[in-house]
Amino acid sequence: MGLLKLADKYSVNRLEAACKKALSYTPHPSYKSVKNILTTGQDKLSDQPDQNHEISVENQYGYTRGPGYYGGKHHDE
Repeated sequence: MGLLKLADKYSVNRLEAACKKALSYTPHPSYKSVKNILTTGQDKLSDQPDQNHEISVENQYGYTRGPGYYGGKHHDE
């Protein structure tokens, strides 16, 4: 209910944008994080994800190593 009350103060469109932004950071955003996005106006920023967020999503499984790392034949042998 607290999230819905934020729409009274900020508007439904801004609340939707803030929730979308919060969900881009974590699958389980808190009321506090959504309210902070609204308070600081981050919901008004462009919908383009920042480059650091894209990199973290791409590398969510750690480093990818080639066959040489695991003792496979090297190209120079």
